[in-house]
Amino acid sequence: TPAIGFLCLATLVPIAAVVALSFGDFNIAFPEKTRFIGLYNYARFLSDGRFINAALVTFILVVVPVVLQLLCGLALAIALKEKLVGTRWMRAAFLLPSVVPPAVGGIVWKLFLIPGVGGLSYLASLFGHNFEADLLGSKTSALISVIIVSIWFGVPIVALLLLSSLDSIPDEIYEAANLDGASWAQAQWHISIPLVLPAMGAVAVFQALEVLGIFPVIFVLTGGGPAGATEPLNFYAFLNAFTYLDLDYS
Repeated sequence: TPAIGFLCLATLVPIAAVVALSFGDFNIAFPEKTRFIGLYNYARFLSDGRFINAALVTFILVVVPVVLQLLCGLALAIALKEKLVGTRWMRAAFLLPSVVPPAVGGIVWKLFLIPGVGGLSYLASLFGHNFEADLLGSKTSALISVIIVSIWFGVPIVALLLLSSLDSIPDEIYEAANLDGASWAQAQWHISIPLVLPAMGAVAVFQALEVLGIFPVIFVLTGGGPAGATEPLNFYAFLNAFTYLDLDYS
């Protein structure tokens, strides 16, 4: 249909343009001087230590948050299903991080983590501690902070998606397990988790794509630093394109 053809063009034409650009030496100030350089850019990134670091950071920022989002989301989904925590208001509250724009969430977390005067320092002072560590100033703590923010964004929607899967499990299965003497923990381990695994796989793919879009959070929270510790591939590509004006390499 025309609509499908338009969507294909809208997708394939930009991809083809980007691929073509990668084979040239493009100068944004003098586009008429663009020249063909073959596979030079591809050979360049294979020996680019910063690219390798960005690829590693991307891997960490996808795998670790998604795994923890699934674990925390499953625990919250089970707690909501079993009414271990408030249900009606809790479901609404869980959605709040998911509807906050990433850039706004990044600013909020940056204010929260300001050394000495941020929200975290204030909470520590309530317990008699003087917390003035700059969590965004060291490589390890900055990366952990980005992971925590990513989890904060993702857990609510994961919990609700898994809750809908748990709600679809017939009560008769749990009743039969109860008659057979299974404990609550055994029922969750042998019934809930196996039956919700297919949904967890789909949610994992969805969340991996969502985590790849964490660029606005990193932009306002750490700027990719310190020393590239929180610089994923999309942020590195952004820097090459709009800071270094190296469009063909980006």
